[in-house]
Amino acid sequence: MPKPRVAIAESDVPNAFATGRSQKSSLVCATTGLLRRLEPEELEGVLAHEMSHVAHRDVAVMTIASFLGVLAGIITRVALWGGFARNSRGNDPVGVLLLLIPLVSAVVYALSFLLTRLLSRYRELTADRAAALLTGRPSALASALTKVSGQMARIPTEDLRKAEPYNAFYFVPAFASKESIGRLLSTHPTLEQRLDQLARIAAGLSRP
Repeated sequence: MPKPRVAIAESDVPNAFATGRSQKSSLVCATTGLLRRLEPEELEGVLAHEMSHVAHRDVAVMTIASFLGVLAGIITRVALWGGFARNSRGNDPVGVLLLLIPLVSAVVYALSFLLTRLLSRYRELTADRAAALLTGRPSALASALTKVSGQMARIPTEDLRKAEPYNAFYFVPAFASKESIGRLLSTHPTLEQRLDQLARIAAGLSRP
């Protein structure tokens, strides 16, 4: 694959992300907070994780996957704000249809949203696996995950709030919910799930 552009973001929030809809236009970025906190082998694991996103075109995959939900959301808003429901009259078939449009669109949007989040969590686990196999050091990536997740608690809440809108792109989300509903809506697997997968990969690599 072509070498992606590399950037360093002046931020104390320890994180990294990859962007670009194709390998040729890709960019991998790490924050100064991440560079300061991680050992070289841990940083290598994080960058391998982001390189996996680039190699598998995950930005393009997630953009395409979310298109239907975005379209349904737009239709729902247009239907509600445009007053489709208010313009319907009695049992008029056209009126009934105009009532159904926002309802169906809302259901499609909700399902698409949940499925897109599920796909995002799967792609994160895939990137972890690819990074572990590429570097041959799953333990280094596990150490980076543990260290970055732990350091997040020491970052001022105001800084984390500013970073939260970009959670889907980050190596580790700025805020990670431990509640069941929060996990369902999360863009990332839980730390426990990621560490468990890396432990299984490490065990497999250690076998003769």
